[in-house]
Amino acid sequence: MTLTQVWGSLLIFTLCPLLGRLPLIAWITYGLTRRQLSQVGTGNVSVSAAFYQGGRLVGILAVLSEAFKGIAAVLLARYFFPTQPEWEIISLIMLVLGRYWMGNGAGTTNVVWGFVVHDWRVALLVFLIGGISFTIFRDRTTGRIGVLILFPLILALLHPSDTARIMSAIALGLLLGWIYQKIPDDLDLPTKQANLESQAVFRFFRGDKAIISLDSKLDAHKVGQKAATLSQLKRWGYAVPTGWVLPPGDDSEPLVKYLPLSESEPLIVRSSAIGEDSQLSSAAGQYQSILNVTTRPALQEAITQVLASYDHPSATQYRRNRDLPDTAMAVLIQKQIRGVFSGVVFSRDPISQQGDAVIIEGLPGDATRVVSGRVTPEKYEVYLGELGEEGRGDKEDKEDKE
Repeated sequence: MTLTQVWGSLLIFTLCPLLGRLPLIAWITYGLTRRQLSQVGTGNVSVSAAFYQGGRLVGILAVLSEAFKGIAAVLLARYFFPTQPEWEIISLIMLVLGRYWMGNGAGTTNVVWGFVVHDWRVALLVFLIGGISFTIFRDRTTGRIGVLILFPLILALLHPSDTARIMSAIALGLLLGWIYQKIPDDLDLPTKQANLESQAVFRFFRGDKAIISLDSKLDAHKVGQKAATLSQLKRWGYAVPTGWVLPPGDDSEPLVKYLPLSESEPLIVRSSAIGEDSQLSSAAGQYQSILNVTTRPALQEAITQVLASYDHPSATQYRRNRDLPDTAMAVLIQKQIRGVFSGVVFSRDPISQQGDAVIIEGLPGDATRVVSGRVTPEKYEVYLGELGEEGRGDKEDKEDKE
């Protein structure tokens, strides 16, 4: 090693961490929004935090500032070690260390742009393969791990004899993976609280585009009549509780990870089978609904139970008796309403199947007892033409005698 390279290594080990520490993102965000990133959100001073708190302009400037750091670190190493490219990766390692220990960030943007300068072929292949994989699987945790494995692997394939370079890339990947475990993820923050300009970006990188909600226009042939009708009512302006749909055959894990869960706002997991609540049959009470879901394990178990209820012997026999084909089950998940009085409304009398009366059957509390068929509910008939109301039924719970 020459004297010049000795000085170069000293600069890399001292200047690159300080460059990582340089709070350009914090300065940009505070200058344009008067917000201290270290005091809001996750406390990260990162590109994603800049987008979240400051919007598109602040985020773009943050990207440019971090790209400058990564490129500068690589060019510094290249100047002193033109024939030893592993030093360029070492400079990125030192930059990331400074970014984490002194700058409250992971340094992902630094590494991305540093690698573009280091070897654009590696950067391009990682971008293409990683981008396609993320678009398909829509899981950012898996995507991160995949990229951290991918870039040393591609580097090794392109430069199989450069052991020092490969080992440096592996060390950089391990360092980033360790940092990801230590810092909170800005993408876990509520999307609706993000700057309006950045909400679409956050939904994409969170994987939200794979999540189907009742705000979307839904096809009854794909998600069942129940979910499709509720989505239509919601788009018409009715106060339909917030809900999400898991189509038949879809992986439930992204939805389980995404949905908000708390003791104060439980969820209800409902069936929305293809053919359920149709003009031919209602399938009322044939499939399972799970109330008061407040944890992710409970949500996963509830989804499994609802899906399994489609093949329950009584549900199968119900379809056979009506010559209905076996189709598939979608799962509808909604925020649960703690009803004071709950029940079912029939637009036409299900017994007489005629007349202009709307039939309402209900009981105090949630609707479980009403739809279970075990309790005789209170019954009300509302005659729309006369604007009159006649109520009849038992005030006390009665068990059906069958």
